[in-house]
Amino acid sequence: MTKSNPIPRKIPLFPLGTVLFPDGVIALKIFEARYLDMIKQCLRDKTEFGVVSIIKNSEVDDQDSPPTFSNIGTLALIEDFDPVQPALYMTKSFGTQRFKILNSAQQDNGLWVGDVELLDKDPLIPIPQEHQGVAKLLDEIISVIQSEDLLGDAPFKKPFKTDDCGWVSNRLAELLPISLAQKNHLLAQTNPRIRLDLITEIIEDDDLRNLTMH
Repeated sequence: MTKSNPIPRKIPLFPLGTVLFPDGVIALKIFEARYLDMIKQCLRDKTEFGVVSIIKNSEVDDQDSPPTFSNIGTLALIEDFDPVQPALYMTKSFGTQRFKILNSAQQDNGLWVGDVELLDKDPLIPIPQEHQGVAKLLDEIISVIQSEDLLGDAPFKKPFKTDDCGWVSNRLAELLPISLAQKNHLLAQTNPRIRLDLITEIIEDDDLRNLTMH
């Protein structure tokens, strides 16, 4: 099992209204100057940026207030880069490792940077018998994606590790129509078996077994 790196690491942060999980794929259209510069530097240095979800406060709608982020995010490594125009990049990145934000600050150019502590990678844990049903559900979703040739647009890529608790729970967490708060709660679970327990409860409680791709 990979141990957390106790030394904080400073990374650029990309706040979004979604959650990226390890081994997940995220497609981004980059056009703001601060993020164009961030992408250029990440490509040049072969480094990752951090995807964190924005936690919106519904009671306060103050445009001048700084955004509130989830304290757990995922490193993203750029895999595909298409400079459509000088000020428009189409990118595809994949999640590598989760991190905890220790502190964050906004630079003069508007880019947020954070000191983060990397979290342990999921240990490989076989799917237990009681979770074979949700693993089968994921298999069926993948079959639909492949049959309709949608894999290029899917939030994950090969290899498919459908016999591993961490991979299955992460993919279902991305695909299920659940709230941002639920996704962040699942991302924060350090034990992939417990994460899969929670996924199974969500599916059974919300009757999501007939999940369809949108």
